[in-house]
Amino acid sequence: MYRISCDVCVVGSGIAGLCAAAAAEAGASVTLVCQGALCSGSSFAGTTWGLGMVGPRTPAPEDVEAFVRAVQGPGGSKAQDAYVRALGNGFHGALERFRAMGAVIEDVEPGHGDDRAYVPCFGSEVQDWHGFHALASVQGLRNQLCKAEVGVAHHAEVVSLLHDPADGAVAGVLALVGPQASPLVVRAGATVLATGGAAAALSPTLASPLARGTGLVMATDEGATCGNLGYGQVMAGILTKGRPAVFNEKVWGLTRLVKDGRDVFDLAGVSPARAREALEAHSWHGPYSRQRVSRLVEESVAAVGGTCEAVVDRPEGEVQPFVATYMDWLEETHGLSWGEPMPLALFHQASNGGVRCDVDGWTRVPGLYAAGEVAPVFAVDRLGGIASATAMVFGLAAGGAAARGVMSRRQEGRRYLCFRGEDGAPQAVSSLEGLSPDGAAALGEALAGRLRTGAHDLVRAAMDEAGSPF
Repeated sequence: MYRISCDVCVVGSGIAGLCAAAAAEAGASVTLVCQGALCSGSSFAGTTWGLGMVGPRTPAPEDVEAFVRAVQGPGGSKAQDAYVRALGNGFHGALERFRAMGAVIEDVEPGHGDDRAYVPCFGSEVQDWHGFHALASVQGLRNQLCKAEVGVAHHAEVVSLLHDPADGAVAGVLALVGPQASPLVVRAGATVLATGGAAAALSPTLASPLARGTGLVMATDEGATCGNLGYGQVMAGILTKGRPAVFNEKVWGLTRLVKDGRDVFDLAGVSPARAREALEAHSWHGPYSRQRVSRLVEESVAAVGGTCEAVVDRPEGEVQPFVATYMDWLEETHGLSWGEPMPLALFHQASNGGVRCDVDGWTRVPGLYAAGEVAPVFAVDRLGGIASATAMVFGLAAGGAAARGVMSRRQEGRRYLCFRGEDGAPQAVSSLEGLSPDGAAALGEALAGRLRTGAHDLVRAAMDEAGSPF
């Protein structure tokens, strides 16, 4: 059995986890534990060319207020005011910190900031848009974490939080490392869950296979609560030889949908005029929304069995920059181009809810913080670019809060710690001593299976209660 002791343990290495690990700058010792390689999860899944990040046009109070209104419009009562304001006020500072960490960020070309193309999904006004080139950022992000002396345990699946039965405080994690499933106990004064959403708990999915929602179960095991789990995002995707690719919303207005040689909308009983209206409306947002006429796109595809072919026709004249970038990426990565039939299906893409926490990521459980898609985002229709921006802003906030908290109260005195066994009951960490390789593998499979099943059941029940059509 391996042991590590640190001030802050971060679980996950997507945008939120990487930003939370920046807590090392506060003087805390940090260990980042991730199931895949360093820089993984949905942020680095490679299902599209990059990720949009959206914030207020400037840090000025009036622009922050405009941004708050823009988020609360489609988000409704689910977009909590304090959370939205923290996002707006923290966006620009967080973006510069993320750049300094090695992230490759694309900015809008000078003179194009007012282009309608930069109106985010579900929005009505231009916001400050930036593109995060995830795969191009990997080496730089890894280098900066190394310079910050962040410890990394990669290819380590966290199967339980550790807690002190005396006061219920979370005090680290139990992980199984590598193909031998060797137990790793990370003792920490504070733990930040950045384990991603739960879209991969459902099928089919566009999310990283690591986004199984297991962090939700680990958090609720220790007394945290969840909210808005019934609101997930469904998007169209292209079936490729490898992982599916996102069908970018900007091309919907150029798209024909065909099933066995017939028009999908015609098969679904939707008039040509209504179909054109739905496609044009969908070109301004990617995820499905049952509140808008664009819903006819996904509902028509679902009506013909959930799959069809999409044909994107090249427009006459100049191609919009977003469209050109996406189509170039699609051809370079998957060999698909204009005018070719592309196999299209509907996928679970992201979570709009999760562990409840405050604006600093604290879950109200001593020692436990959360950030990114495992923590509440904004349910129902949410402004495009919010998920990545939220992971960045609140990842930094949670990591900083965890570091400050543990630095003010070192927890060296904890000796007796427990993890959650196969039945969810507390089990002493000392019981792992002398576990054979076969025993460790069996334990890991059982604990991971409990988390995955629990996450699926938790999310599916919430979606059924919310009346999800998918």
